[in-house]
Amino acid sequence: MYILRKLAKVRWLPARYWFYARQAMRFRVRQRDPVDGTTYRFVADSLFSYQRAKEFLGKEPETINWIRKHLREGDVFLDIGANVGTFTVFVGKHLGPDGHVFACEPHLPTTSQLLQNIAANGLQDRVTVLSIAASGEDRFVNFKYKRWREGASGSQLDVAGSPEMQRHVGNELKCGMRVDTMIAQGIIRAPNLVKIDTDGIEIPITAGMKDLLTGPHRPRSILCEIQVGDFQTQCAYMESVGYALVDTHVVGKWKDKQDKGASLDELAFNAIYEPAA
Repeated sequence: MYILRKLAKVRWLPARYWFYARQAMRFRVRQRDPVDGTTYRFVADSLFSYQRAKEFLGKEPETINWIRKHLREGDVFLDIGANVGTFTVFVGKHLGPDGHVFACEPHLPTTSQLLQNIAANGLQDRVTVLSIAASGEDRFVNFKYKRWREGASGSQLDVAGSPEMQRHVGNELKCGMRVDTMIAQGIIRAPNLVKIDTDGIEIPITAGMKDLLTGPHRPRSILCEIQVGDFQTQCAYMESVGYALVDTHVVGKWKDKQDKGASLDELAFNAIYEPAA
C-alpha cells in the first residue's frame, strides 16, 4: 500500500515541476534611480506589471518629482489606486522609521502583485495594503473586472459617477469605504500626502474625504487624477473644502492634444491641490 501511495503521487510530478519552472521564469525588474542611486525591485507576472515596473521613473516624471518635493521622512502617504505598487515602493524607500504608506488596491490579482513587490523591497513593516475600494460611501458595491491580469487598468467600482463599462470579464462584491471612515475607525492614520488614481471615481473618493480635508490634520498636498470632463467639477469641490489648484501634469497623448489647443476640460491629467492660503 505504501508503494502504491507513492506511485499515485508520481503522476503529479510533471505538473508540479512545470509550475516550479513557470515561477522560476517569471520576470523580475531591477530599477536604479539615477538621482540618488536607490534600487527598486519588482516582480512581473504579466506584461502590464512588467511595463509599469520598467517605466515608472520615466512615464510620469512629474509624479516622481511631486513626491520628491513634498515627502518627509515621518509622513503618512495614502496611495489610492496603488496598482502593482510602483509609487508605493518609491515612497516606502524614502520614508524614515516613523513614516508609513497605506496602499488601497481593489483588483485582487494586482493586489497580490503589489504585496510581492512590497516584500521584494523589504517594506513589509512600512507599507499596509488594503484590498478595498476607496469610495464616497461605506457599503459593499459591485466591482467590475475589465481584465484579470496583474497590473491591468480600467476595472471599476459600480457607483454613481463611475465610467460606463461596455464589457467586463467578471464581478466581485467589494467593500467600498470612505477615507474619513478609514481614519475614524483607526484603519489608517491621517495622511500628509494623498495620491488618487482610480480611472474614474476620483470625485466620489474626494467627497468621502471631507472631514479630513476640512479638519485639523489636512494633507499638505493631494495629487488627483482628472478624467475627461471632470476638471471643473473636481476643482469646484476642492475649492469648497479649502483647497486650491497649484499645478497640472499633462503627459502622453493628452499633452499632444493640449499642444494642439485642447482645454483642460477636454483632457485627462493629474492635478495638484494644496490648502488655500
